[in-house]
Amino acid sequence: MPSGYLLAQFNASSDTTVAPIDRLHGIRDRFATGGSIADFILAITLILVALAALYGIMRWGMRRRQGAFYNPRKMFEKTIRALSLRVDQRDLVRKIAKDLRLKHPTVLLLSPQLLNLYGNQWMSATNNATESQREQIDTLSAHIFSKR
Repeated sequence: MPSGYLLAQFNASSDTTVAPIDRLHGIRDRFATGGSIADFILAITLILVALAALYGIMRWGMRRRQGAFYNPRKMFEKTIRALSLRVDQRDLVRKIAKDLRLKHPTVLLLSPQLLNLYGNQWMSATNNATESQREQIDTLSAHIFSKR
């Protein structure tokens, strides 16, 4: 195809508006009448790119949802907020979980025995074995697990 022909068609089509359905019919007609291989390759490439983008968006959404369902840190923070702890109590629980590098920190809040066990491990591992630390852990345990 001569380049002058394409330029003339471009100039002619830029002055008029063509409905999207008419463009689709024009593409169909070009393929039906033996359009060039370049047009065919371009159409297939666009379709493949669109499918790849759709697949990527779907995978991203699935990964994002999985992260929302299985996030131990997020669950820990929500649980702490739900227990209505004081700031110093929240900080103590976070510090114990962080210093012990607990994979599932919410385990601290399941029972008074677990809180005391991990509290004792934390005090011995970080040399925080003071009477005030022990009292803070006992007060925290009483606040969380007291029968109401």
